[in-house]
Amino acid sequence: MAHLTKTGIWAVALWAIAMAAHAQETRTTTPGAAPPPARVEDLAWLQGQWEGPGLAGPATEVYSPPAGGLIVGHFRQLRDDRVWFFEIMTIVQVGPSLEYRLRHFNEDLTGWEEKGTVLKFPLVAVERDVWYFDGLTIRRDGPDGMIGAVRIGNKDGTSREAVIKYRRVK
Repeated sequence: MAHLTKTGIWAVALWAIAMAAHAQETRTTTPGAAPPPARVEDLAWLQGQWEGPGLAGPATEVYSPPAGGLIVGHFRQLRDDRVWFFEIMTIVQVGPSLEYRLRHFNEDLTGWEEKGTVLKFPLVAVERDVWYFDGLTIRRDGPDGMIGAVRIGNKDGTSREAVIKYRRVK
């Protein structure tokens, strides 16, 4: 009987781990909801260089300290030891809340978005050490850890979440 109990506990533990791995990391805006209050300085801990396993190879994110009401950063995704794409991004103070903005580029600096178009992710919720932007999440994971999650649209109209666990390297 004790063996069955241990087996049952292991089964529940494995189920919980599997559910956590598949848990939804991103949230979306509720129509008509006011964005929560937050300050760009709340994300000052992002300053530095972060590395993790990306979508198809190593990924790097680098963030500046807050200045002038925003944080500036860039993301680089490698594939087959080459730059696949990169992003320039800002986290901007918008009234009493925040917005995450970005543009994608190929390795030759040609942009993915139309000229003058910026992808905008308004803040939708804040919890302890988690900032939920509309379709994009930044989660602090200890003093030198960060988990980034983004909802990616597929060509067939569906979407999926990409989650990257980063460690601070500088």
